[in-house]
Amino acid sequence: MKVVDYMINYDEFLKKYPYKYALPVAAAKRAAQINEYAKPFVITSDNNPVSIAFKEMELGYIAIKNEEILRALIPKVK
Repeated sequence: MKVVDYMINYDEFLKKYPYKYALPVAAAKRAAQINEYAKPFVITSDNNPVSIAFKEMELGYIAIKNEEILRALIPKVK
């Protein structure tokens, strides 16, 4: 298990996952898993389950399911 800084670069994070409304939902679900039964893949300095969940997503330990459905929902704005 790796200890990491809990700060994430949100702009870089959105480049990887351009689903700004799906990110908090996915992080909340993962944080609930960590609170209940799941072992985290990383440990943050603040040891907050939400920080851990976002950091796991940023580092690629967990991913958003059904990403192809989310791609269809991204508006095509010029």
